[in-house]
Amino acid sequence: MNPALTRKNIWTVAIRDYWWMSVFIGAYFFIGFLIWGGSKGALGSSALFLVAAVIGLGVHYTVHWDRQLPQVLMITAHLALGEAILAWQKAYLPLTDYSRSGIPEPRNIIVFLVSSLVVGAMCMFGGLWGALVGLTIHYAFIFDVHEEFSVKWIFPILMVLIGGIVATAFRRLDQAYEQLEVLANRDSLTGLFNRHCLDSEFDRLQAIACETGKPLLFVAWDLDDLKEINDSHGHAAGDAYIRKFACALQAHVRKPSDARSGDAAFRIGGDEFISMHLDASDGEKLIERVHQSCPSVSAGWISCNALTLDQALTQADQALYENKEHRKKKDMRDLIRHLPPIA
Repeated sequence: MNPALTRKNIWTVAIRDYWWMSVFIGAYFFIGFLIWGGSKGALGSSALFLVAAVIGLGVHYTVHWDRQLPQVLMITAHLALGEAILAWQKAYLPLTDYSRSGIPEPRNIIVFLVSSLVVGAMCMFGGLWGALVGLTIHYAFIFDVHEEFSVKWIFPILMVLIGGIVATAFRRLDQAYEQLEVLANRDSLTGLFNRHCLDSEFDRLQAIACETGKPLLFVAWDLDDLKEINDSHGHAAGDAYIRKFACALQAHVRKPSDARSGDAAFRIGGDEFISMHLDASDGEKLIERVHQSCPSVSAGWISCNALTLDQALTQADQALYENKEHRKKKDMRDLIRHLPPIA
């Protein structure tokens, strides 16, 4: 299971803020033109940007994204639409939409500054390709290439540099948070979830089970002979034994392609493990499959759809204890069966 899919990372927050900001900016210009008494073209073009932003915001909250690319493409397309609207407004809107005096400078300054900000945002979200698209539209349709050299020539490029720096910082910070999350939530020896994650994963999986009406299996595992291995062969051998069992358990934890993973496995102590399995009703079959790879482990399972975590742990521990006692008695019977007859 990919932790990045189940958390609200920095890019998710940045994308959410972009759509909210776009709605605010679109509403600002639409209301501004409305109060100013702008033309139908001004109202229609600003309304187009606003409606696209509202749609993007709605999609962001309703679609469960498992990749960043579709979100980035949506934002880049919206920003390209904004650039196209600015170019159209500069070419076709009357000057009275921007200035009572009919002087073009106020309009040109507003369009230039907004376009430069859009180019920077396209670089921040769309990377190099976003920057190239934004700069192409800016210099082809918005900037007056016949204007003498000034800071206006390089200002959009500076915005691209700033956007690139911000994008790099976002990615580096997101990677750092992901690494910290792994360190906080994963057992360093096995890579399984640790006890810290059990509460939240239990609530998440139980909520999905309640929503879908599927059974939820809760299994407690305990390695039978870890102490003997540590005493006889050292802790390095014991660690290898723990990792071997963790791999056997992880092999039976399903990993669907969506973000609502239905299984989870945890190491909650030295030789104690917990696993949870959505849409599984028979724990004996699961235990048998794990025993094929790691036979020296006891396990107890229960259905936990209607239980609290404490109740699930208590009942699973009881089932584990009964299984351990059963295995001890079976081993004793096998030992007695193979003893030589008394003369």
